[in-house]
Amino acid sequence: MLRPLRFIRIFRLVQFATSSLQQQAWAAMLTIVSIVFTTAGVVQATEACLEPCDDEPRLCKCRDLSFPNLLYFVVVSISTLGYGDISPVSTNGKFVIAFVILFTFIVVPIQVNRIQATITSHTDYSSAYSEAKLHPHVILTGYMNADTLSIFFGEFFHPSNLNWNERVVILNASQPSPEINKVLHAYDSKVQYIVGSPMLDEDLTRAVLCDASACYVLVNRQSSRPQHADRCCALITIALRRGNPTCPIYAQVINSRNAATLLKMGASDVVVIGMLKFSILGRSCQVWGLPTLLHNLLEQCNSDLDSHHSSLQWQRQYLHGYMHGIFLVDIPRTFSGLTFGDLIRFLYDKVSIIPLAMLTDEGVRFMDMEFKLGATADPNLCCKIYAIAKGLSAVEGITKIPPEQILSYRKGARRKGKSMSNSLAAMKKIKPALGNKIEQIRERIINSFTVAEDDDIEAALGLAENRETTDYELLAGEMSEYERFASLGVPEDVTDHIVVCGFPADTYHFIKTIREAPMPDDYTASPAIIFLASNCIDEREYERLRGFLDVYFVQGSPVNFADLKKTNIRWAISVLILTQASEAQYSDPNMVDADAITIVRYIVEISQRTRMPNLVVELDKSSNVKLLSSLANERRTSSAFGLPALVHRNVSHRSPRHHSVATRRDSFWTSFDDGDGNTDASLLLEEFITSGRVFMNSMLNLLMSECYRKPWITQFIHILISGSVNDLEYALLYSMRSANRITNLFFELCAESGGCSK
Repeated sequence: MLRPLRFIRIFRLVQFATSSLQQQAWAAMLTIVSIVFTTAGVVQATEACLEPCDDEPRLCKCRDLSFPNLLYFVVVSISTLGYGDISPVSTNGKFVIAFVILFTFIVVPIQVNRIQATITSHTDYSSAYSEAKLHPHVILTGYMNADTLSIFFGEFFHPSNLNWNERVVILNASQPSPEINKVLHAYDSKVQYIVGSPMLDEDLTRAVLCDASACYVLVNRQSSRPQHADRCCALITIALRRGNPTCPIYAQVINSRNAATLLKMGASDVVVIGMLKFSILGRSCQVWGLPTLLHNLLEQCNSDLDSHHSSLQWQRQYLHGYMHGIFLVDIPRTFSGLTFGDLIRFLYDKVSIIPLAMLTDEGVRFMDMEFKLGATADPNLCCKIYAIAKGLSAVEGITKIPPEQILSYRKGARRKGKSMSNSLAAMKKIKPALGNKIEQIRERIINSFTVAEDDDIEAALGLAENRETTDYELLAGEMSEYERFASLGVPEDVTDHIVVCGFPADTYHFIKTIREAPMPDDYTASPAIIFLASNCIDEREYERLRGFLDVYFVQGSPVNFADLKKTNIRWAISVLILTQASEAQYSDPNMVDADAITIVRYIVEISQRTRMPNLVVELDKSSNVKLLSSLANERRTSSAFGLPALVHRNVSHRSPRHHSVATRRDSFWTSFDDGDGNTDASLLLEEFITSGRVFMNSMLNLLMSECYRKPWITQFIHILISGSVNDLEYALLYSMRSANRITNLFFELCAESGGCSK
């Protein structure tokens, strides 16, 4: 009697389901099959005739039926069709069928509802990436927001980046927000969003980590706990490296002290958000226009802007420069034997490419002009260089140069080189590389971060010991060094200094960048730095700054005129305004730059009758720069107003005041805004951007996107801003005034007149 119940063991098959939907579907199907087969067996046992009976089944109260007939009978009964050709005749059989029909009415709808609930929750975000064999893909994980994704996708899928056949798989633990969904819809055919954790193997399997071309780990740069955010990135990096030992992993960290740790955990390259951002801001106080220069070099333009026509001369010149970007260029083997200086002259003359640095077996390095190009293991390649070029077409133009021209130029360079000095012995040891010596280059980067961290620790420990000795010798009522820093303010004779509104998150590297930057001559001291903020840094952070001279603090508000006067702002050479808020503090995340914009407008107002300093503002939202440019539009013709621009007023080509903002956006602006550019395309010609006065955090996302196709570009940007470690010649980016003899000359003639030098 109970033997038919053994069929219920078929439910063991449910464990082989690979997803929740399959599990519920298998459970529903096996429930119905179990009911049918079990009921058929029970009815066969209850209806069977134990003794022979020659009368009709209704009189005998029993019937011997075949099992297929009973299966048919049960299916017809539980489906409530009831054809009547087969029916139970025994009392027990009728009771069993009645019970099974009621049981089916209760159980089957429950299973169907579970399937429906599973299907409802089973959205596109729960599926796996299924196009790994057709399209290579990269995995994007970590902290996500709409602005970051929009900038990342706009750069990653740019035509000049050759990622047309690639896909991006986003692996995130939370559902996408409405703002992120808008971005995803714009790249619907190229991006797939998967809800899952990079810490779980099953979710990494859904993202097909084993076949990924690269992985990106993004950090929340606005986190109130930067150390915690860096640890999260480190754990994700470990999980990704464990799942794919060979895939390149590009990660972000906030604190530079965690960079070496992340590289040791498996990251191929690290973008140090804090150090990079504040190094750029620090150099921008002395190299005017640096934020815009770097942003334009990193951002790829989407069309030939030379075809657009503008009534303003400065716009045409600016857009021509904007079309240039940083590229990793393969130099053919035919260039072997030239010096690096000859390579610069030849490529600039033939294809308008300016080589800057070379990829060596020790990483990216600036080369001496007399360094002779050798050869790599590739029989067709001389070296790889980082260069400034006008689009991908200019880079491809190198392969179109006839070899005869290269050989002829090389012969002439050799004859000229006989009268020149030989290369430095140290430079002879440098070998060009293909960039495939990843571990060797990573070790060099790890060592550079480790040495810097050790120096910081030693300095902090040494200063701490000195502080203990000093505090021990303090007289009663005498203030400590930290107390004097927090309360004494600024000496009255401080001039030609830098005013910083707010404290940078990485104050140490900010000051270090300014102090290590070479000055124009040996008699010019590094400028003093004055921080204006509502609260002073804590004593622990101050310990790292004690080794720097001429660093002062004023407690107050940048929108209070009395507090600004305490900083001697009228004699300042640069004013830096930092964004101190985060999106979490506002109901509208676009208000994150409210304080910075208010401070800019206030400082511009009070500077109408004084000399306008070099004003640089940090913006988290790129679109907010329009609020700054509106200030310029309102006061364009004011004689007392000094617009912070890189050009003098008497040579500016700006439109007169009677032209409104709407008329300024003529057909040129309209065609540009309607193009296929990035989200920041319409902001390109905003005056506070073109004048180099705005640092936009979107630059960090642009750099992150470039890591895939331009290996070690982060190292190139770092040495461009701060120089190489142990580089006695201080090879880095400089800003200098043009000599009178090259004024009004074309850039090519200026380069030939000035000569090529390191």
